[in-house]
Amino acid sequence: MSRIAVFVNKDSQVCDFFDAGRFLIFERDEAERKWKVTGEKNFEKIVPSNPALTRKSTEALLPLIEGCNVLAGGALVGIPFTVFDRAGLHIFEIGAAGDEVFDGIVEDLRSADSAAAAKEKIIREAKPVETSTPGVYFLDLIALQKECPEVTSKKAMMDFLKDTPFLELRLVCKHIPPWIENSSAYNVQVTSDKDGAVEAVITRRC
Repeated sequence: MSRIAVFVNKDSQVCDFFDAGRFLIFERDEAERKWKVTGEKNFEKIVPSNPALTRKSTEALLPLIEGCNVLAGGALVGIPFTVFDRAGLHIFEIGAAGDEVFDGIVEDLRSADSAAAAKEKIIREAKPVETSTPGVYFLDLIALQKECPEVTSKKAMMDFLKDTPFLELRLVCKHIPPWIENSSAYNVQVTSDKDGAVEAVITRRC
């Protein structure tokens, strides 16, 4: 069952964090398909005067929302945002509490998880793929790094070049990686160099 902590004012209305004095804990009742308040935690309103005190006061609130992985409410900025973010909470700014709002948050989190999983799969499997011609492989490094900038040319190709018995590697990149171009292990033949894209054929030297 999903649990969402919402910071509200004394009248239980969604408000900005520095106007808040309580958390309402919402859980989704799967049987009724509705969100219900299952807990209420009051706290002293935090006055953003001293940074160290603001941080300490905000950190003291974390045990009040234990078991929730989502925090929602009005504007949440500065030190409190940092404290809750570092605690691993997913933070959402909302104008009001309600079933549709909370269902939307859950769906956003599911979509984000799916996107993250898909990206992890791309990174994990980032390497040249064999074409219809046995022994001939292809990698569009430009497209790969556009999708996953954290994937370096070494991550995408070093293990492949070292471990795979290939005849050719047809590579599309912005420039030939120096660690390949300057290596005595490979021949590099540039077949096209235009519009910021280099197409090359890499083979092993005998």
